[in-house]
Amino acid sequence: MSFTAFCRLRFPFALMIALIAPELAAATDFSGLVDIGGGRKVYLTCSGVGSPTVVLISGKGNGAADWKEILDPADPAHDADYDAVAWGKGNLHESESAVFPMVSRWTRVCAYDRPGTRLEGADQSTPIAQPHRADEAADDLHRLLTAAGESGPYVLVAHSYGGLIATLFARTWPDEVAGLVMVDAATELMEKVASPDAIAKWDEINGQTSPAAPEGVMLIDAFAKINAASPLRPLPAVVLSADKPWQPPSPTKESQAAAGVTFADWEVSETLLATALNAKHVAKTRSGHAIYAYSPQLVVDAIREVVDAARRGATHVAP
Repeated sequence: MSFTAFCRLRFPFALMIALIAPELAAATDFSGLVDIGGGRKVYLTCSGVGSPTVVLISGKGNGAADWKEILDPADPAHDADYDAVAWGKGNLHESESAVFPMVSRWTRVCAYDRPGTRLEGADQSTPIAQPHRADEAADDLHRLLTAAGESGPYVLVAHSYGGLIATLFARTWPDEVAGLVMVDAATELMEKVASPDAIAKWDEINGQTSPAAPEGVMLIDAFAKINAASPLRPLPAVVLSADKPWQPPSPTKESQAAAGVTFADWEVSETLLATALNAKHVAKTRSGHAIYAYSPQLVVDAIREVVDAARRGATHVAP
């Protein structure tokens, strides 16, 4: 028997032990740069003990710090009928009620900075050419977790663009993923909703970079890579969707066209994503795009549901 075949026989038992007895997996808190090879280092922060490990994947231009911040429950931005935080309103601040510290209380959790998502500090991830491909980002994440010794199985928690990374990761390394939480996540299913012209405009906008916002992403390429990859195996999953529109009331047709896809398109794509994943769909979130800041407890609860389902060996989360 080959070594590869031997490992395949052993893996299910190791996975079962990790899921059934997560308290057996001891780990220490870590924050710093990790060498992923090729002369590159990526910032990673991990805390807590237990399995499966929760991996937080941020949206375009955002990094690990986002998962440690909240919008205070008393902040007036909550009362806006559109995504006020996206328009620079509201005061985000670090809190023990944020997703990262809350999840670390009952399992291992890690977050990281993709290149170009943080501009300050001595521990910035090594820059790369931008815009970048989502399959490269998925490969970077796999190399990062491996190099850091953060073994699977993983529950991937993905926001916005991070949803494409999580989808590619789960399709490329299916045996290492125990569940998914999609936090207002981008999906290749948008191609079934928006027109080709709208998708092209959306791709163009997201590929743009600047010194203040160095990260650029390639959406159409990501959609093609996902569609060419192996299908996802059944996994426990939750999809959380924003219900505050991107723009203030009564946006002009010109402003809507400038964005490519619309908020209405996005809402439909989230429903399609939940259906495709056979996922529990939480659509009433009282949140803008950054649900983890508006309603962190909703995200924590969703993660807990998926982690518990993974520990039971279930393939779905009950509605």
